[in-house]
Amino acid sequence: MRAFARLIILFVSGSDPLEPIDQDPDAVREEACRLVSRDQAVCAPPDTTPPPRGSGSSGVNVDWLGTLLWIVLIAAVLVAMVYLARYLMQRSGRGRAKKKRETAEDGELDEVEQAAVAIDRSREPTNWRAEADEHRRAGRYREAMRCRYRALVGDLARRGLIDEIPGRTTGEERTQLRRVQPDASSPFTSAADLFDDAWFGHHAVDAADDDRFQSFERDVLAKSPVRK
Repeated sequence: MRAFARLIILFVSGSDPLEPIDQDPDAVREEACRLVSRDQAVCAPPDTTPPPRGSGSSGVNVDWLGTLLWIVLIAAVLVAMVYLARYLMQRSGRGRAKKKRETAEDGELDEVEQAAVAIDRSREPTNWRAEADEHRRAGRYREAMRCRYRALVGDLARRGLIDEIPGRTTGEERTQLRRVQPDASSPFTSAADLFDDAWFGHHAVDAADDDRFQSFERDVLAKSPVRK
């Protein structure tokens, strides 16, 4: 009725009822609904809340993101396995002497293989000899001979003749030196016999035995030139 009364007032005043008016179309529509409808609930304003993001066909598809994450994870695992394998291979190769090849014609070792020997860098021959001298001054000739033998093996290893591997037997070192440097084999065998008798045969060792060992040591080194 309010809207009808406004139309009558406009008609009486002579104004054009169809001219543009400053009114909210939604408000007019809601007012008209309330005039003609018994259920006022149907006249509620329309819900203009925008739909949430990610809903409907325009949402972001997350399947590709999960696939990408799996690819990155698998690649990282593969890279880690490669580095681990390299690390284990390097660790297993440390301290291991290279295998020597003996030719069928003359039984001599290949020059490249001959020069590739294991060297124990944890202690140098000069340190072993210094300790041997200390044992000799204290009357510990057995310990002095042990240190001198370690120094001799260290010198031969640094000349590319035999492998310096702690715990290796004198028999293995004799055999290896006999193949690569036969001239030094005889005095080295004599020095190794003195060492074996002192440490494994438990023979008494005195200053004369230590002097004999040093004589054999000098002979071995004189017949074992430094390889270039």
